[in-house]
Amino acid sequence: MNEYQRQAYLDALGVEQYVPRWLLSVAPEPFACELPAEVAREPRAERPAPEKAVTAPAAAPTPVSEVLDGMRQEPSRRRTAEKPTSEPASAAPEPVERVRPFTLSIWRSPLPVLVLDAREPRSAFPTDRLLRNLLNALGPHDGQRVTEEVLPWPLVNNPAVKLTAEDARAELHTWLEAELSNGSVRHILLMGENAARYFLPEGQSYSEVLGQVQDLPRFNVSALVAPSLIELLRDPTRKRPLWQSLQPWLPMTS
Repeated sequence: MNEYQRQAYLDALGVEQYVPRWLLSVAPEPFACELPAEVAREPRAERPAPEKAVTAPAAAPTPVSEVLDGMRQEPSRRRTAEKPTSEPASAAPEPVERVRPFTLSIWRSPLPVLVLDAREPRSAFPTDRLLRNLLNALGPHDGQRVTEEVLPWPLVNNPAVKLTAEDARAELHTWLEAELSNGSVRHILLMGENAARYFLPEGQSYSEVLGQVQDLPRFNVSALVAPSLIELLRDPTRKRPLWQSLQPWLPMTS
């Protein structure tokens, strides 16, 4: 990822960052970070050298900002030397599909199943009641402990994030790895296209695996791809195939 996106991730995680201001005599040589073209910064004006040296009286240390600014002044020549390409210079880059921001409903319960549902905030359907009825049918549990969390994407509001499918996959995979770290979840119910698209292995589409149980080796769990709660309420005939697909997971106990 580029430098702005990396810093946004660290800020969201609460990790304190440190950037040196001076190039010390025993420090490794700095290098320019990769920046997104659409938000690239202009080189800074040169700063005067300090009157005193920080570590050695013979010579003042060089500001790191000056070294990096010098690297950014000739990016084309440096990057051409590092990354030769056989494509003609006039070839236009392939267009990248941008993903519109979306939200997911994350349903947690005492049962060992995590439900991710594609939300439609303005639909005004009783999705809460349907989900609780579904969990009651899966196994006995304390219904008071069923909770919903709204998960928006992108998780970090940063102009450097290009909102591509790869960005969504990377962020949501990181979130799911943290969610499963306590080991209490054995199954995942992916309901709706936005809930399934970014967790399925690349090359698998939502429509092709709808109603099927898929292994997610990266997360060491199995996932059932199902219609969203909104889709089930709009077309109740789809509830029966869903229930049949859930049978291999039964009996499900907390």
